[in-house]
Amino acid sequence: MTSEYGTDQLREAREKVRSEFARLDPSWMASRSGTVYGFSQCAFTVPFFGDDHTVSYPDGVVTQADGRSAPGMEEIILLHYLVGADGNEVRDVWVSYRDLPGARYHEPAFVAEVEGPLSRGLAGRLEPLRNWAQGNTRPVDLPGDVAAAWYVLPRVPLLIIFNEADEEFAASARVLFDASASGYLPTEDLSVLGELAAQRLLEELDAK
Repeated sequence: MTSEYGTDQLREAREKVRSEFARLDPSWMASRSGTVYGFSQCAFTVPFFGDDHTVSYPDGVVTQADGRSAPGMEEIILLHYLVGADGNEVRDVWVSYRDLPGARYHEPAFVAEVEGPLSRGLAGRLEPLRNWAQGNTRPVDLPGDVAAAWYVLPRVPLLIIFNEADEEFAASARVLFDASASGYLPTEDLSVLGELAAQRLLEELDAK
């Protein structure tokens, strides 16, 4: 995965963000992140790739819709999202990964681990992709065989742009971010989010 966290770093990151999470007011976090906080359950409901995840307060335990614990980096992303959300509106201004804060020199890795596999995995699957997009995204008026905004978190859309292969060019996919994204997640988390999105999109197409 794109993340550079090892086991120890992941544990340290979890402990740090849980400590920050426990100190913040849940109503304040909910209003800024566009999530729902249930006072009777002492938990947030956070849609993540279309599935509701539960984040308990104040201990910050993240549970998937099926009742299982969320994997390590997904847990970190959801906690960072609740803690860091600045409440700004989605701007519908799209930027590449390299234009996010501190990401310029990491663009080759993002291309290799996110956009490259997505380009190869979507090649020859334009119609299935269009069908998937109709049920999961909103269209965006930009050049491409498919250009669709996928809300993977309540206020974090990813723009998937795909062009099928033709006589001159191979199939190509890009993953862009709303200009507001850095107000919700750290740049490294956004890289992991892009990788998760590529994996999930291909898995959902394979399942059809």
